[in-house]
Amino acid sequence: MKKVLIALVLAVLALLAWRVLSLGMADHYARSEPERALSWRSDHPEARLQAALRHVAAKDWPAAKIDAERALKARPIDGRPLRVLAQVAEQSGDPARALTLYRQAAKLAPRDLPTRLWLLQHALQGRDAAEAAAQLDALLRLRPNLLKDLQAQIDLLAVTPPARAALLKTLAASPPWRGAYLAGLAKAAYPVDAIAPFFAALPHNADTPISEVDPWIARLRSEGRALQAYVTWVNRLPENQRQALGNVFDGGFEIAQEEQPGAFAWNTPGVAGATAYWSANRGTVGENSYVVEFEGRRTPFAHLSQALVLPPGDWQLSWRAKGVRLDSPRGLVWQIRCDPSGAPLAESAPMLGHFEWREHALAFSVPPGCEGQQLILRIPARIPAETVMNGTLWLDAVAITPGVKNFLNTE
Repeated sequence: MKKVLIALVLAVLALLAWRVLSLGMADHYARSEPERALSWRSDHPEARLQAALRHVAAKDWPAAKIDAERALKARPIDGRPLRVLAQVAEQSGDPARALTLYRQAAKLAPRDLPTRLWLLQHALQGRDAAEAAAQLDALLRLRPNLLKDLQAQIDLLAVTPPARAALLKTLAASPPWRGAYLAGLAKAAYPVDAIAPFFAALPHNADTPISEVDPWIARLRSEGRALQAYVTWVNRLPENQRQALGNVFDGGFEIAQEEQPGAFAWNTPGVAGATAYWSANRGTVGENSYVVEFEGRRTPFAHLSQALVLPPGDWQLSWRAKGVRLDSPRGLVWQIRCDPSGAPLAESAPMLGHFEWREHALAFSVPPGCEGQQLILRIPARIPAETVMNGTLWLDAVAITPGVKNFLNTE
């Protein structure tokens, strides 16, 4: 009796060992050599699926159906075999069943890329904007790098009035691909007037970065639509920064440098040879002033600027400044130019030497046809040697007010 029991135990252990070995071998070969894997385990679900996919590639639809059904039977919770069966149905001329199977596949395997791509194309062909937007969102959450390939299809939704609302609803949830998509749409080949309604209706909230519309604003400005760009920017401006609006935004440098809201606010990129920052300092108007410190080497400085939108007429730029041993062949000047042409409108007298806080002013005129302008603080160097600069400049209370003629016209 004892020998019989031992024999039974050994038989069970041998069977278990065989099952473990066969499963391990089938797992090993399932993707690379599905036929070999099936020789170890004929019901291995991944091997059956891979065999079905090979039959699909060879357009052997009957064999693909058999292996896909066996794979689904072995693992009913896997949606990929349903995708193969959907392909078989489509090839056999049964589009309704194919659609049903693809939808079932998406429920069981929501991360299956081929299924999502098919459903997207089906929605686009059927002009089902809501479904297309949902599939695009799912695809781009799965594979953000697909945006480049899908950009044109999403753009078509954005510029097609009946489809636009569905895309806007999807973007209202702030998907992770939203910012990159908007940057691409701003550069699309469609005319500005075709894209503008989309950006005008784009939902946003307090957490939506204003920078996401910077590419669109840049395009409007590059096409001479500065006023449209400015309105777009103002409509996105945080409520707590609206008090800084004026012909010059935040002329007192009261909003922190890192919180300047782009586009029509202060632009202060870094430059080798100088350090610029906002500083609280006695003698200024308000809490802060702008400071730039030069290190005595060549510095092609043009690194404080702001885009403006002034109507044609006479204007006056005013500011307060303080110089601490500003040593340079050319000094620092304010320049005002038309945007985007760059045509000069005015240039201030150079700020040089050592002087305490004092008022400065510059009268200038904006001609008709110059809808946008640029205000730039720079060294007006003609040759590289004239960019050598030492010392420190403080600025505050930068403002633009109507000139005499403009003022009289407003009376």
